[in-house]
Amino acid sequence: VTAAWSIAILSSREAPETLAETVRSALRACAGRQATVDVVVNGNGALAVAAAGLAREAAPPGLALRVWDVPLGDKAHAWTHYLRDLWPGADFAFFIDGYAAVRPDALTLIEAAITASPIALAGTGVPSMGRSAAALREEMIRTGGLHGNLYALRGEVMRALRGSGFRLPLGLYRTDPLLTSTLCFNLDPAVHPWNWKHTAVAPEATWSFRPLAWHRPRDLLTQLRRMRRQYQGELERHAYSHHLAVLKRRPEELADTAAGMVRDWMEVAPEDAERRFRRNPLLRLSARQLLGQRRDWSAAAEPARLVAG
Repeated sequence: VTAAWSIAILSSREAPETLAETVRSALRACAGRQATVDVVVNGNGALAVAAAGLAREAAPPGLALRVWDVPLGDKAHAWTHYLRDLWPGADFAFFIDGYAAVRPDALTLIEAAITASPIALAGTGVPSMGRSAAALREEMIRTGGLHGNLYALRGEVMRALRGSGFRLPLGLYRTDPLLTSTLCFNLDPAVHPWNWKHTAVAPEATWSFRPLAWHRPRDLLTQLRRMRRQYQGELERHAYSHHLAVLKRRPEELADTAAGMVRDWMEVAPEDAERRFRRNPLLRLSARQLLGQRRDWSAAAEPARLVAG
């Protein structure tokens, strides 16, 4: 019996034509499968409306295409909202970034990598574009881990996460490393040791994307935003690593926000935090900026709106 798939395409700032190509690539990769493809657009109602036109295109037999408008502009919240409220249930749940056009065989290869391992809870593709792609590919083959552009979880893992109340903290910059850590501890570090083989790597499963160009103002702003938030990502890693690997606490016990998670780490492990700040003063500056933010998260309580499908 062919396994059922669910595919979540997470999008926010992509150009409509970029998102359209990603959606079409996912539909091609699902040909011959029973699958539900959900385009989950967060914080960009205009893009959700633009994407709705895709749902009116003829989809291959057996496929359902839905477009959702999530009011809060936050990827971590969109992921959690999908897990808790939108995921239709499936044998394998795939996650694709809105700008990643997957290769036609990518999803099948990831499914095969997961099923080939009796202990794999998830599987991932690897990058094939960019200056660091080759090195990252080799590292992932050696040490596992999920790549946020394209990965999948077993359906029973999705159900376990949903049942435990798992969520990604609001405002989290790097979502896939925290999810990777959760999986490598088999969802509970107090019970299970770290095992990177819980994440299976499919070396030939990959995607393409339009590279950023310095001469395009929009791309330049995107790159500058990424560079600034790299330090936040490092702070997040220190915070959840201490929570999971040192305190051996469950991932659903993390603070509701990334800022709260980092604040908890700084309060519980001040010597560890101060040592890292001395090594890299920019981390201290990033922590001050993160903890000084006063963002209104009230829109997280608003449900997603089904735009099409």
